[in-house]
Amino acid sequence: MTKVSVIMANYQGEAYIEAAIASVMRQTHADLELLITDDASPDGSVAVIRAWTARDERVVLLENETNVGVSAARNRALDQASGDWIAIMDSDDLIHPDRLRRLLVAARQAGVSMVADDMLFFSEFPDGAGRTLLQSLGLKSPHRIGAADLIASEDPAQNQPPFGYLKMLIARDALNGLRYDETLEIAEDFDFYTRLMLQRGDCLLLPEPMYLYRRHSASLSYRLSTRALGRMLAAQERMVAQQTVAADLADALRRRIGALSGALEYQGLVESLKARRKVDAIRRLLRRPRSVIDLFTSLSERLRRRRPAARSPLEIRIRAATGGPCEDVRLEQPPSPGLEWASPPASVAAKLSDLAAAHRLTVTAQGLAGLWWLWLVPSWSEARVELAAEEIGTQDLPLPAGAELIPQHR
Repeated sequence: MTKVSVIMANYQGEAYIEAAIASVMRQTHADLELLITDDASPDGSVAVIRAWTARDERVVLLENETNVGVSAARNRALDQASGDWIAIMDSDDLIHPDRLRRLLVAARQAGVSMVADDMLFFSEFPDGAGRTLLQSLGLKSPHRIGAADLIASEDPAQNQPPFGYLKMLIARDALNGLRYDETLEIAEDFDFYTRLMLQRGDCLLLPEPMYLYRRHSASLSYRLSTRALGRMLAAQERMVAQQTVAADLADALRRRIGALSGALEYQGLVESLKARRKVDAIRRLLRRPRSVIDLFTSLSERLRRRRPAARSPLEIRIRAATGGPCEDVRLEQPPSPGLEWASPPASVAAKLSDLAAAHRLTVTAQGLAGLWWLWLVPSWSEARVELAAEEIGTQDLPLPAGAELIPQHR
């Protein structure tokens, strides 16, 4: 069986890491190891991880004595990984229990060394849920992207989802010693993926959103710094200097450098305004007048952000058919990995995330397809899984903790 190494960097993730680990350890592809580098967390994260290492030898804790940053933490896990494939995951996110199996099967069939899936955003904040990363693409079948697509996706003018957010599954042989740039505080995945794809070619994207990206108060309120942006800019300039690339790639890299330079100038303005350095702020505005527009855009986004509202109760049924006393979410039986869906799965997943953010859900999942989709409902108060007698015991997917199994006799 093919072994997968899941690498996870953690810093102050006590509130979410228990659920993150559990989502890895319930995978239908059981030949795996989970390597967690704790980056000197001052909270109770390490105690949570140690409890898992005591009951499952596949969980490995790597402790940093001092905080070295996410890139160095991931590199430490990469150095210890023994799997044939490497999966990257954050310690506050979740993954569908069938994710690794489906990604592996699709990668083998397509003959690629990099594969990823769509990403479902979920949150207790209304504005943080109800969509997927790739939803605007309307994907129904696997889609290949190259380094040029990845770089272009960071250009707002291209109107593409930012592919640098993806969490790839990567063949170990494809890495060939490649590691994260430890000078980077943010956008480390984008930099890592770009260098990897420049060497190894395309990444296959699956339309199903099996990676659940948690948007919480810390992630929603994160702000760039001039130091972080300066390091991003320096890394991009190094990439241009060191790589011999085609003209279209070189142009895309130069456009990104220009965009980062503008972002650096804008962030310098923000920091000058906060520090009440009026003369410096005026100079920056004169150098880049469009920063005024960026300021108003940022302010508007902050004003739109709402605190979690009181959630009303709602009963939903997720099944292939519609009709009944409660709201139906019509779904599709997932096709075999790598095959085409009848309709984009992102829209159904986005609706489930939106409902979970707005309501205290009572969910009835019907059939094996309903069970598969239930794992994409980020939170619920009660859940029932209705399976035909002949289906019970045949399903590969586990039942969610707390869900009630209701046999259906025909």
